Amino acid sequence: MTILVTGATGHVGRAVVDALVAAGQDVRASSRNAAKLDVPDGVAKVSADLEDASTLEPALDGVSAAFLYTRPHGIEGFVKAAEAAGVRHVVLLSSAATLQPDAAQSRIAGLHRAVEQALAAGSFASTALNPGAFATNVLGWREDVAEGVVRTAYPDSRIGAIHERDIADVAARILIDGSHDGESLALTGPEPISFREQAAVLADVLGRPLRVEELTKEQAIERMLALGWPSDVPASILGAWARTVEEPSPVTDLVREVTGHAPRTFRHWAEEHRADFA
Repeated sequence: MTILVTGATGHVGRAVVDALVAAGQDVRASSRNAAKLDVPDGVAKVSADLEDASTLEPALDGVSAAFLYTRPHGIEGFVKAAEAAGVRHVVLLSSAATLQPDAAQSRIAGLHRAVEQALAAGSFASTALNPGAFATNVLGWREDVAEGVVRTAYPDSRIGAIHERDIADVAARILIDGSHDGESLALTGPEPISFREQAAVLADVLGRPLRVEELTKEQAIERMLALGWPSDVPASILGAWARTVEEPSPVTDLVREVTGHAPRTFRHWAEEHRADFA
């Protein structure tokens, strides 16, 4: 059984590759430029652009299951290529936004939902992984942390930040056993943790103080736009953060249910990523 992992240069994609290799699977890793892939020995590398259907046939040849990032443009071509190749199961990295009550008004939810629906209409099985906040979002603090500060709006927003390896472990298990067909799995870390608490954990792990500087909503939007976020996305994200100041985002035990192990804590993540803040 050959399993294709798209987006293998990303944090989650690479972790999926590692989890599958550890499980003894035959893995094929892809990105737009295979030359940029840094994967374990024995993992086949292939260039594949989800927006270029001509690259998908060779990438999917002989593949029985695939891990997919959300890219609405070109999803129809991917579905056709997967069906033609005889792929049996696709696991999609989607978003918790599609499960929220206001999903119909959310651009983020709309983009992910379009891909979920396209896969569900395919002749193969599909599973959507719907994590909320990623612990890796904290990597966006690196420049500020170098100055001894964490700058964020709503520092007391409490979210179930999830380790990328937990998402990957869930994906790998489903890719191997073909379970959870047609399901959307709301994945979270073990507990709600505020940005202020994350900063305190990171400071402890790094062994140096970090003060928290609260940004206004307007300052946060300006920073997010400067980083290239689409103009209609920051306000939606900040609205979610504002809501979880009063009521923490819910957490689930789905990581444990699927993999058999408890989700990793934020401290675990910070210890593993200590070198990223050096």
